[in-house]
Amino acid sequence: NLSELSWNRLPRLMTPLALECEDANSHSDSPAVKRPWLPLKIMIPASVLLGFSILVLIAQSIRGVDFTGTMRLGSIMGKSEVQGVNGASCGAAPDLGGQSVNNIINSKDPAHILILANPAMRCTISIKAALDSKGIKYTLKEFHTPFRYQKGASDVWDWLHCMYSDDKTSSGAIMHSYVFKGQQFQGNGFDAAAKVQSGALTGLDQVPCETRFKDEADVLAHFQGKKDNKVLLFGWLSCPCTGYAQSRLAGDKICYEGRTWADPRSKLMAYLQCKEEKPADHSFLYFRNADGSWEFKGNGFQFAESAMSTQKFSALVEASAAGTNCTHVDVKVNVYGTPLEECRTNKGDLLGSWQDDGTCSEQIGGVHEICIEQLPADFSTETHQSAWSKERKDKRHCVCIGAWSLYVTNRANAVKIMPHCSAIPETALTATYLQNWKDWNGYPANVVRGVGVLVERCLKQASDEKFKCGLRGRFEDLQAKVSDLNSTHPEIKALEDQLGKLVCD
Repeated sequence: NLSELSWNRLPRLMTPLALECEDANSHSDSPAVKRPWLPLKIMIPASVLLGFSILVLIAQSIRGVDFTGTMRLGSIMGKSEVQGVNGASCGAAPDLGGQSVNNIINSKDPAHILILANPAMRCTISIKAALDSKGIKYTLKEFHTPFRYQKGASDVWDWLHCMYSDDKTSSGAIMHSYVFKGQQFQGNGFDAAAKVQSGALTGLDQVPCETRFKDEADVLAHFQGKKDNKVLLFGWLSCPCTGYAQSRLAGDKICYEGRTWADPRSKLMAYLQCKEEKPADHSFLYFRNADGSWEFKGNGFQFAESAMSTQKFSALVEASAAGTNCTHVDVKVNVYGTPLEECRTNKGDLLGSWQDDGTCSEQIGGVHEICIEQLPADFSTETHQSAWSKERKDKRHCVCIGAWSLYVTNRANAVKIMPHCSAIPETALTATYLQNWKDWNGYPANVVRGVGVLVERCLKQASDEKFKCGLRGRFEDLQAKVSDLNSTHPEIKALEDQLGKLVCD
């Protein structure tokens, strides 16, 4: 194609010209391999150079290849090269699922959202959550990549990164997701998610939250319709955010209602994420205003003591007219009634079954709430599990309540294990969680002995009479609700005798 030549450059070819030769690798992203004889300067007569230039132009028009070997917008093997947004020559688009990536992008409706991404990455999860929260339909085409960009590891990723080089975070990390509306690139998953939340990126068939989640909308309306309710908490139990919210409310004895759930796919959570336009939130706190209306005030992380001042929290409670005389068990308070300590001693230890904050405060699943000072090597095999505890021998570890009970049912085992009680939440001594002690994985455990050993060991560890009294109060509350924990059992009778000697308010 002769039109590709800048004709105003031809006069320069009429005079002798010095050409600098370069290694062919200098056109790739890899460093050029410099040869000792390069660059080489050759003086070429104008007449020879002009003739040679014409031959190059003819070759270009026939083969679609320029002098440096870079492919133009010609047709080779039925695939066309495409030029990136930065002017880079990116080559023919690779196939994804049997179709050219370029064709996938160009085949969509102008209002349709397309995601080309590694599905396991956070940027992908972020844009999916944002679109789902708004009820926006989209198409996801998956490709797989390493965690960090490596040229050659994925031809799809190489091509997309070349075509859409504005795919990085502010720190320069190349993301694994590419979002399009029609044929227009909208950014990586994080950037596109922000556009969705701001309303700058919309799509086809956006359905109102209340229509998509009618039953869940009715649940919220039910709680907000009760005139006695002033504060509401909804939260996913696997998120530490829910524990922070529960702890903040329980610490000031705030009366509140709401729901928690174990299922990460909860429709109620999906509805609240949609309603509040917070696809990344897993807990939701609402306070009633003076005029009777309700207002979303944030997630559990925002209510942690380190995030919200006492003054601001008290102002919210006062404005809502919520009661301050309700007692709740608190997963962030230990069996003595003091703030729950970390079980983790080494910040780099990620294998102790603790939560992100290092505490044994899990509320679902295995309910890993018993902090063990030095885990015995045979703990897992003695509780009918694999031999994983050999690797954790003599280390701190959060174990599930059922396994603890099963292990200490064997008296020979009980002498080998010691709880770290200041890192055990008071929820471990409640009727709600006691049901997890009765058997574990189908194997019966002596619940009376399990409770007795735990309380007896914790009583010995307490150095302050106030702590001992706090433990006594929690044990007596548990006794009142669980008939099996009575003095007809010798172990419970002996424990009652010890606790009875305490002088408590």
